[in-house]
Amino acid sequence: MAAQTGIRTGSRPDRRGARFIGVLLLAGSVIAAVVCTYVATVMLPTTLDQYREYKAAAACPDTRPARGSQNCVRTVTFTVRHTVVHDGGRGAQYRATLSSPSGGSSLVAFGDPGPVLSELRAGDRVSGTVWRGHVMRIARNGEEQATADEPRDEPQMYAGLAVTVGLLAALSLWFGVVRLVRPRNPEPYTWRLLGRWLLATVLVAGLVWGYAALWFHIPWQAVPPVAVALTAVVARALVTARRAEP
Repeated sequence: MAAQTGIRTGSRPDRRGARFIGVLLLAGSVIAAVVCTYVATVMLPTTLDQYREYKAAAACPDTRPARGSQNCVRTVTFTVRHTVVHDGGRGAQYRATLSSPSGGSSLVAFGDPGPVLSELRAGDRVSGTVWRGHVMRIARNGEEQATADEPRDEPQMYAGLAVTVGLLAALSLWFGVVRLVRPRNPEPYTWRLLGRWLLATVLVAGLVWGYAALWFHIPWQAVPPVAVALTAVVARALVTARRAEP
């Protein structure tokens, strides 16, 4: 009786721990699903619309007074007040403070130091392209450089991010349900046997494939189906191989 009691009480923490992990995985799945929905329904359409509107924007009439909300494109001559060019990996900073002819100032951020920002000094004058109250580009001595605010034609990266988070949601849901239904025998649906390999597959299928689609100018619509198909094929192969092991 004592031995039976010992076995029973010793197994309960394992079941409870497995079920607790299952609940955490399900909670993570819900969070990932929300993030996926936001990226797919808000961030992706917004970046597509902004890029189309920016490219279609006409030059502002010279007779119209400048306003911050203008959809037209205006060229303004700015005076450089201060620049920051700091190459430091994750702590890299590239920005410039520009003064407009009206006396206002703008803090403009960049993604890299060149070819214009690194050559600027206080007092220099640059030509800036302004759209909706933000500086999109600066130009000087025949060189141009885009700012961080300029809309870019990079929907592949947003599609890759959305499908990656969506696949992570599905993966967490899958493993979480197994932990709840089979708390004492979740194999092969564990981190060691399948989890780490499926996570690597999801990251490659979503993010790496999204970047490759951007690099080779493949339409963003091709990113989600290819990522899902690749993940499904690899997941099926991995599960089959693990089940075949003794």
